[in-house]
Amino acid sequence: MALSCVQAEGSDVWLRKRVTWQAGTNPRVWEAVAESPKGNEHLRLALVPLWCVEGGIVAIEILLASPDRPDENLLGLRESDVPQPFVITVQELESGIKKSRFGADRAFNVQRAKLKVKILGSRLGEAHCGCGNCIQDFTAEFSVQSK
Repeated sequence: MALSCVQAEGSDVWLRKRVTWQAGTNPRVWEAVAESPKGNEHLRLALVPLWCVEGGIVAIEILLASPDRPDENLLGLRESDVPQPFVITVQELESGIKKSRFGADRAFNVQRAKLKVKILGSRLGEAHCGCGNCIQDFTAEFSVQSK
């Protein structure tokens, strides 16, 4: 007899997805729609690349927004030079995401939903932009579910 763990998908799961974002030659926003099990609520989930002045990707913003305000992040207002759990920076990735003050596993409560993020890895490299290391790849697991 063998025992194993099975992760059951409950009816409260809006979205569960593993995402690998890649900068490539034309970095773009990745996005998906998280829909409540009853279909009456929707949230926009996105990974938004943040550029340095010279053009390299220096951070990735995790954005969760309502359909009526798709660019207003429910996780908070992004501020310069202030560490925020929904903005993953090159500095955090260089020093090791598990050593970050926010860690590799992050959870956010918004409205009637909960977003869980597990940062799995990244690849940094020179983007020939003059700002040093930039984010080339970023992989994370996302789960949006009812509170």
